[in-house]
Amino acid sequence: MPALFIFGGILAVIGLIVGLVNIKNIKRRARIINTPTSPIAHAPGNGLVEIKGRIAPSEEGIVQAPFSGRHGVWVRILVEERRSSGRNTYWATVLNESDARTFLVDDGSGQVARVHPAGANVILERTNVASSGTFNDAPPHLQGFLASRGISTTGLFGFNKAMRYQEELLSPGDPLYALGPSRRVPGPPAPDGYRMGPSTQLMMYAERGAEGELLLTNKSEEQLVSKLLWGFVGGCITFGVGALMVAAGVVTALLDL
Repeated sequence: MPALFIFGGILAVIGLIVGLVNIKNIKRRARIINTPTSPIAHAPGNGLVEIKGRIAPSEEGIVQAPFSGRHGVWVRILVEERRSSGRNTYWATVLNESDARTFLVDDGSGQVARVHPAGANVILERTNVASSGTFNDAPPHLQGFLASRGISTTGLFGFNKAMRYQEELLSPGDPLYALGPSRRVPGPPAPDGYRMGPSTQLMMYAERGAEGELLLTNKSEEQLVSKLLWGFVGGCITFGVGALMVAAGVVTALLDL
């Protein structure tokens, strides 16, 4: 039947695209599984390293999330607008900004690591701070913030646009999983038994290319591994269902001959 061909073909294409997009996540997952966790005090700092600990601010301080007012060492804000295209509606991103400060990670091993989050791949859950619509005004401070970016919360006739305002934060005290390039740099003086002597500090940062990716999240390693797998699995399942529908269409067509 034509409907099976069309619908099955659409599902198969969508599944194929989703699966291909998530191949990078499968490679990330393998990198996570194959890299053992290092205590910060013992990490050599000459390449890829995986650490786990708690976030603490550095001397650079913290940033304030402009929507909720919460504080963090890494903040991303997203504003999405609901738009229509024919009979379909979708959420379009109209603002995506992030701000961060270098921060520290303490795992209780006796040393802290210094993390430079610029260019990192940060995986967090989004928090919906506010929303607006036809009879629901956006809070004044959000309207003012968007106006400073040249974005209006109202449409052509003065009606409110359907918008949602979201944030992602890494805050002091949050658990942190980090995987990425590292090196040892001079650190603060430390006791060597009977006097203060020179020390080194583990520093993590992002570099170019897949192997230079700095991965940061407040999820556990197990949660992250699961999350990275399901996008690829979902694509494969969707492709399989679509392929079966196409095959069923072929069989049906042959039986009708």
